[in-house]
Amino acid sequence: MNHYHRQLLLAASPAAVYQAVATQHGLRSWWTQSCDVATTVGDKATFRFGEHHKVMQINSLEPGREVRWHCVEALINIDAFTRKDEWVGTDIVFRLTPQPGGKTLLDFDHIGLTPDFECFEVCERGWNQYLGSLQSLVETGQGTPFIPEVTDCSA
Repeated sequence: MNHYHRQLLLAASPAAVYQAVATQHGLRSWWTQSCDVATTVGDKATFRFGEHHKVMQINSLEPGREVRWHCVEALINIDAFTRKDEWVGTDIVFRLTPQPGGKTLLDFDHIGLTPDFECFEVCERGWNQYLGSLQSLVETGQGTPFIPEVTDCSA
């Protein structure tokens, strides 16, 4: 397996982790505050990071077990990248397995995000940061999501 994969043991129940990865409130609390997330398989979720964005089709929502998205649109607006939509066609999967003591084993895969992508290193650092934010959210109640800049329109 050469795509991005990370496994985390989270001190939170599968139900709590599922709420964090499957709901707009949860995703705004650890990934990006600028997102619109549907809650029905087949619908879409849009995640914005300033001038960058991703649109995901929701392919699986199994409460307490799995969330799976398929990227249908992306813009990674970095000047050095010749291809700014590399995420299109990739899949993001959160698999949740209950563990003793009310914990959850999270198996996270970004299938298709491979080292031959121009964005791999940037995205790998991003996932490492935001999965840490997810862990913090479910364990302490406080994540560190992307917060869009507020511009002063009165100037």
